[in-house]
Order: sequence, then structure tokens, then C-alpha cells
Amino acid sequence: METNKTLFQKLDLQTPLRIPLRMFYVMGLSIFDGRQHCCTTFEKVKRAKFCILNIFIIFFVIIAISIYNYDPPYGDNFGKFNDKLKLGVVIAAHLVILCESVIAGGYTNGFFQIYSKIHLKSSTDHHWKSEMKLYWKLFSYLGGSIAFILSVEITYLMQVLDKDDWLVYFTSYTPCVFICRCRLLQFILSLELIRVELEQLNRELLQSAKGTGKVQMKFYEKFICNVLPQWMKRYEDIFEMSHSLSKSMPISPLVVFIAAYIKILSDCYWAYWVNYAKFKINEIFECSLLLPSVLNILLVLVVSKNCMRTAKLIPQSLHSIRHSVGNLCLSRKIQHFSLQICHQQIIFKAFGCFTIDCYIASGVLLQPI
Repeated sequence: METNKTLFQKLDLQTPLRIPLRMFYVMGLSIFDGRQHCCTTFEKVKRAKFCILNIFIIFFVIIAISIYNYDPPYGDNFGKFNDKLKLGVVIAAHLVILCESVIAGGYTNGFFQIYSKIHLKSSTDHHWKSEMKLYWKLFSYLGGSIAFILSVEITYLMQVLDKDDWLVYFTSYTPCVFICRCRLLQFILSLELIRVELEQLNRELLQSAKGTGKVQMKFYEKFICNVLPQWMKRYEDIFEMSHSLSKSMPISPLVVFIAAYIKILSDCYWAYWVNYAKFKINEIFECSLLLPSVLNILLVLVVSKNCMRTAKLIPQSLHSIRHSVGNLCLSRKIQHFSLQICHQQIIFKAFGCFTIDCYIASGVLLQPI
């Protein structure tokens, strides 16, 4: 694969796409800053400076928390265990994300190198319109999620300003939680790029299938014979994009899901405990701590499901073309394309444990208590 080559190549990425890539780079979530493809060891170390800085910050937070003596009111040892568990899991998830960003950073470069190559080949007006729609959706997802997360966290911290021990505890792990949530937003960005390319390919297949009655059969079959290798190569490139995405984030989605699940359970107990102890904090603010984690998880599940569902539409469109041609040799070539799709299925999994779609959420919600 091209991710293993020691190249230094300029990539053709639009400015709206470079902005979130640069943001993730500054956060330490990637060693790719949206400008150049680099896989040399020196460049990797140079680009990983923000990741290394984050690691030092985490160790400083751990030392500061270990020195600070936190005792829960009313001697609630179970609540103290929940707080320590949440804190440890979130910090561990942050460390895993940073290490993964450095180790698997070459695959992120490869992902955008392939995307840049596909982008150069498709420069039609319709593709430009779908691209603008994609950028608007990405900014809605990323900007809306980040604004909502920051507003909830800052609003709650404002409620506990008069409680020093609470303020120290919440501010200690809030940056780690923010990084974990942004990791899922980074995953969503890549999923949307793959989905748009799949949607564009499927649209071309549908247009070709509908064009049977508009031209003579021999010209139609000649057209399909010419564009079929391009479709096969394009699907192969999209599959390589999905493969690079899975390799660039092999374990962090699972780790973030676990951290979010533990945080939701811990925040539920915290809200119950604060209400039971009758502290002067509105219940709305306590329940609001659950919303960012829940919405973040549901968003990535829905986006991943839509991406995989778009990939499943391509064999159906190809099936319509196959039944429109009478040339046996061309029909076999279309069957080879179908076989390629069967062997190169676009599926996203969390470290092989489960498929990232809405069915995992429904399974959790429908479990008997």
C-alpha cells in the first residue's frame, strides 16, 4: 500500500476540509495537518509534537490528582470508586488515542492521499455541488457537536464554582473527555468522505442503468464496457480508503465507546447522589452531563450505518445494469465487479468486537434491567 512508501507529496484538498484536519492536528489526534503526505521517521516525529505534548499534560494531571486528597462527602465510598474508575478510564482512553495517532499516523496520510486521487478524477458540476453539501454537513456535525459539548461542560463548571473539591475533580478529566469525543468526530469526518464517494459512484451506476432505452444497445454496451474498469478501480480505491481508516483507528473507537459507557453510568449515579444529598444544583444541569456522551455515540452510529448502507446499494444498481445488457462477455465482466464487491465489503467494526451501527445501540437499550 501507499502508506508504507517514504514519500513527501503535495495533496489536493479543499480549504474547507483542511480546517478540521488542522484542528485535529493541533489537538494531537493526528500527525497529518492537511497539507502534505509524509511517512519518513523524521517527519512523523516532527508532526507528533502535539501528541507528545498531550501525553506530558496527562501525566501532569495524574500527578496533580494523586497529590490532591479527594474525600467524598458523607463517606460515599462507592461514589468515590465510580469517580476514580471514570477518571482512570477516561485518561487511559486519551493515552490510547494519542499513542494510536502516532503509531498509525501513516494510514491517515494514506487515506487522504487516496481521497485526493479520487477527488482529482471527478470534477463535474454535480460532484462540486455534492461536495459543498458535504462540507456544510461536516461543519454542522463538527461545529454543532463541539459547541454543544463546550456549552454543557462550561455551564456545569459554573454551577460548582463554590465547591473547590468538585471543581478540581471535574476540570481534571474534562480535557480528556473532550479529546475522546473529538476522536469520534474525526471518525465521522472520514466516514462522510467515504459515504459521499460511494454515493457518487452509485449515482453514476443508476444513471447508466436508466440510459438503456435512450441509445441503441450496441452503443450502450460499448459505453458500459469502457466505463466498467473505471468503476472497478474507483470502488477499489474507496475500499482502500475504508481499509486505511480502520487501520488508522484500530482500537480507539472501542476504547472511546467503553469510556463513554462508563462515564454515562458514573454520571447517572452522580446525578442521583447529588439529588439525594439535596445540594443546591438544578436537576437539569445534572442530567445535562449525560447528553454530550449519548448524542456523540448516537451520531457516530448513525453516520456509520448510513455509510455502510450506501455501500450496499451499489450491488443493486450493478444488478440493474447486468440485466440490461445482452452481451455474454460483458455480463461476465459485470459479474466480476459484483464478485469484487463481495470480497471488498465496506464494514466498520470496533476492534472486531461489533459492527459500528445503530443495532448495537438498540441491543443495549432493549436489554432487560
